[in-house]
Amino acid sequence: MTQLLFILTHPPGNSVYAQEAFDAALAGSAFSSIALLFVGAGCLQLIEPKLPIEAQHRKNFQRGFKALPDYDVHDVYACEDSFNQFGLHDQALVMQPTLLTQPDTSALLKASQHVLCF
Repeated sequence: MTQLLFILTHPPGNSVYAQEAFDAALAGSAFSSIALLFVGAGCLQLIEPKLPIEAQHRKNFQRGFKALPDYDVHDVYACEDSFNQFGLHDQALVMQPTLLTQPDTSALLKASQHVLCF
């Protein structure tokens, strides 16, 4: 089975990239082993939304992160430096990723057969 690594770099709400990455990961999980890596502002996707979705004028795909294990997506990572930069350790998160250091991130990239960046 092919392994796909999805790198999520965009915050939710600013563009369609975050939603598209999530949708692509769910679709890809039917055919491949999937891993997600949240980097930079992409880590902000993990924060539990505080406003009702109607007020944000977008679909609440972030709740879907809780269903990832049901789609056999168990490898969810985030850049430790990005987590520290955005102060996410003190935030309510929709899910808790495994934090990776720079060397761990490099190893993950080398081990992945295909990488898709959103």
